[in-house]
Amino acid sequence: MAKYTLLPIALFVILSGFLEKEDDKKTTGNQKAFYESSDPIDIDSNLFKPEQGKIYFHFNTDLAPTDLKKLDFIWLENNPKEYFTAYLVNTTDSTFTADRQDGSLIMIQEAQNEKGEWLPIEYWVYSGCGNSYFDPLELEPGKYVLVPIKKYSGNFKTKIRLKFKKDDTLFYSDSFDGSIDKSQFEKETGKVNGILYHGDANYLGK
Repeated sequence: MAKYTLLPIALFVILSGFLEKEDDKKTTGNQKAFYESSDPIDIDSNLFKPEQGKIYFHFNTDLAPTDLKKLDFIWLENNPKEYFTAYLVNTTDSTFTADRQDGSLIMIQEAQNEKGEWLPIEYWVYSGCGNSYFDPLELEPGKYVLVPIKKYSGNFKTKIRLKFKKDDTLFYSDSFDGSIDKSQFEKETGKVNGILYHGDANYLGK
């Protein structure tokens, strides 16, 4: 990718660090989502039993992704115990392609409230920098990517799922058991900051 110079990349790293520290101060309500994925890896049936003819998430909620540095993750190294492991798996015969923003799949977590309604507990912040999208995911047949998933905890036990956006299409993962603080159902009403962005939080459509 020779056309991308060091200056924009350096500026991106500086801005990213500043904005992440600012977002870390938020402890209630919806949380900012970011889900960096590894490069594609050959499916290993010792890790999970593949389901055939599908593109899907497989969750291991008991396994913290402790090999983040080995896989060159740059955003989530600080405390891998705050995450569990998910695998985005392709067992179809076609390559699955999706945008990544600064290395992250574009997705958020949703949870069921007391009425069984699915509501966002995270929000997305789009980048205003074109360089953020130069590395899309190309997941070939027989491959998976590892995705550390933020693990929440609270006194409200519920079902949680991923809401994943590919182009103009939304995909939903199977659900998994978890717990949250009910304040996470409160949508972000203030302006949020991203790379070259200041505006409303995004919930990835309907």
